[in-house]
Amino acid sequence: MAAEGQTGEPAAELLTVPALVAGTELIGQYQGSGHREPPYLVRRVDGQILQLSHLLYLVAGGLDGQRSYAQLAAELSTGWGREITAEQVSYLVENRLRRAGIVASDSAPDESAPLPKGRDRLLALKFRVALVPEHVVAVIARIFQPLFWPPIVVLALIAFIAAETWLALQGGVAQLLAGARELIDQPEQVLLVLGVLIVAGIFHECGHVAACRYGGARPGAMGVGIYLVWPAMYSTVTDSYRLSRGGRLRTDLGGVYFNVLAMLVLIVVFTQTGLPWLLVALVAWQVSTVWQFVPSIRLDGYYILSDLVGVPDLFDRMGPVLRSMLPGRPPHPRVRELKPWARWVITAWVVLVIPCLAYWIIGFLLLAPSVLPVVWEALGTHWHSVGNAIRTGDAAAAVVGVMRMLLLVLPWAGITLVLYNLGRGVMGFRC
Repeated sequence: MAAEGQTGEPAAELLTVPALVAGTELIGQYQGSGHREPPYLVRRVDGQILQLSHLLYLVAGGLDGQRSYAQLAAELSTGWGREITAEQVSYLVENRLRRAGIVASDSAPDESAPLPKGRDRLLALKFRVALVPEHVVAVIARIFQPLFWPPIVVLALIAFIAAETWLALQGGVAQLLAGARELIDQPEQVLLVLGVLIVAGIFHECGHVAACRYGGARPGAMGVGIYLVWPAMYSTVTDSYRLSRGGRLRTDLGGVYFNVLAMLVLIVVFTQTGLPWLLVALVAWQVSTVWQFVPSIRLDGYYILSDLVGVPDLFDRMGPVLRSMLPGRPPHPRVRELKPWARWVITAWVVLVIPCLAYWIIGFLLLAPSVLPVVWEALGTHWHSVGNAIRTGDAAAAVVGVMRMLLLVLPWAGITLVLYNLGRGVMGFRC
């Protein structure tokens, strides 16, 4: 009589293991990791990268839909170096890997169950809409990939430094002030500046995907979403986790490098045309480039720090680090699993980021009672200006007026959204 469990179902060792969802990719060990035991990476069919322990990775590698749990357990015991039973393997498959969305459905082996949604990450991009599909992004990345050839990078940086120095010596500040005055007198030029910044922003994302492909990874779709409250472009480069630390850093810095190329083009065009508003666009893009290095929110600097430390998503570590800092509390398991130097770097980052975020939040709250009435009055003034511009047929002035109203409202809507998300996080905080 065949062995059966107490419920009358066949014992685990007699069952056949399921298969992985078609398209799931086992990448391998995370290189340059800040963990004591580096995690292993799996690329889900939707492009999401999962981190697994060594044992879970070995189990996933054995899911072929053909062998039995007993056979897989025997192979794992040899490969892992420790004894593991068929029941334990079955538990890991059903309670860890299937919930991760990489195990095919039993009822339809060729199809997967609905993929679990990712967590609502703190200060992450919201309401993302993919505008450029992956196959088009692959073409874009292939076109710009040669720009990362080291001699070209060196020449571009030298040319940029020389162009910036020449511009400063030619009285760039005076020309910038003249351009600012023209923007006040001719509001339609504001639209030209914004157009240049949008094109430069798209080029910035091309830098990320081109660097990703240059390193040997596969970039995904590009699109637009809402970051905090501002519209922001994004590129999917999660596959860069398969690269070495150097390859990941190249991907992180690819956008800034393309910013340099864009600014170099703007300087050349300005020298040929002398258009003051181009200089305003150049300075605005320089400020945006410097802002990218801020590591306290999810900009390029945040991902650069994350890849230098070798710990993906630093915000996920914020709660465990804070709990570990409480007097009398032992280090949280998610803190203990890090190498000592990585633990200290992340702790320092948390200590610096929290006051920075608190400064802006408290500042907004303290200023709100005195500033909001002024904002409301300014909105009324701009509303009337937009109405007058529409009646007189001045489309440019109308568009600029609407944009000014949005710029007045968005920061306050943004801080409200941030406070709401932080409040949800605090309610879910468990010491």
